[in-house]
Amino acid sequence: MTPKPIISALLALLAIFGIGVGGYMYLEGWTFLESLWMVTITLTTIGFGEIHYLSDPGRWFTMALIVAGVSIGAYAMTQLTTRVLEGQMSGLLRHRRRQSELEKLHNHFIVVGFGRLGRTVVEELIATGVPVCVVERDPANLAELERLRLCPVVVGDGSTDEVLKQAGILRARGVAVAVSSGAEAVFVTLSVSELNPKIPIITRVTDAEHAMKARRAGATSVVSPHNMGGWRMAHGLVRPHATSFLDLATLASHEDILLEEFQLPATSPANGLSLGSLKIGEQWKVLVIAIRHADGKMVPTPGATQILWKNDVIIVVGAPAPVRAFGKWLLGQAD
Repeated sequence: MTPKPIISALLALLAIFGIGVGGYMYLEGWTFLESLWMVTITLTTIGFGEIHYLSDPGRWFTMALIVAGVSIGAYAMTQLTTRVLEGQMSGLLRHRRRQSELEKLHNHFIVVGFGRLGRTVVEELIATGVPVCVVERDPANLAELERLRLCPVVVGDGSTDEVLKQAGILRARGVAVAVSSGAEAVFVTLSVSELNPKIPIITRVTDAEHAMKARRAGATSVVSPHNMGGWRMAHGLVRPHATSFLDLATLASHEDILLEEFQLPATSPANGLSLGSLKIGEQWKVLVIAIRHADGKMVPTPGATQILWKNDVIIVVGAPAPVRAFGKWLLGQAD
């Protein structure tokens, strides 16, 4: 949108032209074209000379026209130059701020694509309190990101190495490929896995063929919004209470219950101990519902004799505060 001062200056210049043309036609009896030519060479200070002999009133009128025209023209140029410089400086400052935010990111998540699915992923991750970066190239989505100011943004194609490096792919914790095109999702997944082979990648797919290609490209898991939606609706009908419980437990915005996972580091105080000896239910008021061992084996509803080892992933559920407190203790971060 053009700023009001510039519009006002341009309208004033147009008015000066109109007054000049009308003045010469009235005072000197010139034609419209002769008057317009005289006004043009006068206001642009070209100085071709008078096209006809000017009367004294005509000369006084010309002097007034020069003073008014040059003043308004200078004002218009000043406003235009100021706006251009302000725009350049603003863009430069935004770029530097974005670069600074990106350089500070560490152990963060990257979301490629900010459509309907990508936006939900970003909002849910932010609700959990983890750092997030978005990669997007669509102008409409970029405008929405600029308006919301949710997180740092890298503008560009998520399948290019340079863009992924700007997003901190080598320092990232995981990547969600949420672009709408199945073919593009496969390309992005391949680029991510080549730059960082060990990073978890969750890729949106549109059909079975793209799911297979995404896994070959390096996707840790694939998600089909249509399949997931159908599963949710079916189970909501058959097992409404169980499905509602899962919804509550997995929504980061819910304040009553939290489903979380913690991977045991080598320094965890729980290493080598049994679940029963930890008295988790009595002391922490949380429930361990599953354990995933380092070899990938999943143990659902582990018993009291289950031993915890380094790199085991403990999946727990409970009220948010106890779950977080238990997680800090497991990770050896308790005060």
